[in-house]
Amino acid sequence: MKIIAEAGVNHNGNLNKAVEMVKAASEARAQYVKFQFYYPDILCVNRNNFDAYKLLDKVKMHPHWIPILAEECKRAGIEFLCTAFCPYSVEMIAPYVNMFKIASPEVADLNFIKEVAKYGKPLILSTGKVGDRELDKIFDNITNEIILLYCVSKYPSTESDYNLDEMERLRRRYGVKVGLSSHCKDIKVSLEAAKLGASFIEQHFMLERGCPDEPVSLFPWELKKLTEETRWKT
Repeated sequence: MKIIAEAGVNHNGNLNKAVEMVKAASEARAQYVKFQFYYPDILCVNRNNFDAYKLLDKVKMHPHWIPILAEECKRAGIEFLCTAFCPYSVEMIAPYVNMFKIASPEVADLNFIKEVAKYGKPLILSTGKVGDRELDKIFDNITNEIILLYCVSKYPSTESDYNLDEMERLRRRYGVKVGLSSHCKDIKVSLEAAKLGASFIEQHFMLERGCPDEPVSLFPWELKKLTEETRWKT
C-alpha cells in the first residue's frame, strides 16, 4: 500500500515552503508527495468559479518550480506527483512524473482524460464528482493503467460521510487497483480503508495553520502516524 502526501497548495505560493513539504513528507515515510499545477484563468473558467481566482492565483505553483521540486524529491527519496487540470499543465509536468493524478471534476471530462492518456502513463483518478457512467466511458476509451481513488467531495468530510464498501465495488466492476482520497481532518477513515485493502491512500497535510486546505489537512506528525499505522493494518 502506498501513501500519497497531498501538499496541494498548502505551500501558500512559497517555493521554499514547498521544498520543506517535500522533506516533511519524506520524513513521514510517505511514498509520494503531490502538488497541484494549474493556470488560474483556465481552471476558474473550466470550473465556472471566478470567486476563487484571487486565492488560486495567490497560492499557485509556478512552472519553474516543477523541475526544482522533482529534483528535491529525488534527493529526499520520495516520488514526485502533481495534479494536472488542463492540457497545458499536463504538458508541463509530463517529463517529471511517472503517473498522473486527476481531480474528480476533471475526471468527468472525457476529452481531457484522452489528452492525458496520450502520454502513456498510469492515471490516478478520484471519483468524488463522477459515477459509473463517466467511468465506463473512460474504461471504454483508454488503455492506460488506471487506479481509482474513492473520495467524498465534501471539505471537510467526516467518517459518517464515507461508505468504504465502494472501494470493493469499484475494484470488482473495473478490475483495477483502488484506494481512498480522504478529505477528513483525522486518519480514522484512512486506517479503515487500509484494513479493507486500499492500494493507495491520499491525504492532505500542512506544515502550519493558515494554509488554504487547513480544514482537511494533517500535521506532519499525524501523517507519520498514518504511514506507521498502515504498515501493520495491511
